[in-house]
Amino acid sequence: MPGPGLAGFTTLDILVHGWDLAKATGQPTDLDGRLAAHVLGFAAQALATPDSRAGRIGPAVPAAANAPVTSRLAAFLGRHP
Repeated sequence: MPGPGLAGFTTLDILVHGWDLAKATGQPTDLDGRLAAHVLGFAAQALATPDSRAGRIGPAVPAAANAPVTSRLAAFLGRHP
């Protein structure tokens, strides 16, 4: 895997599982907006098809277009913000 792809998936993995832990323990789940937007853009490209998500990421759940970017990222990754 090319370095930028590996870096993108590593960052996505750390952020989403950090979000999961924060949510599960009642901690704040907001991420830096610029970082969350960047990772959402990467995820939208890298995980655009059901085949690219298969076995790793569940289907996206609805999120309002004006929801905070962290909520949109979590929803895109199958979480319920």
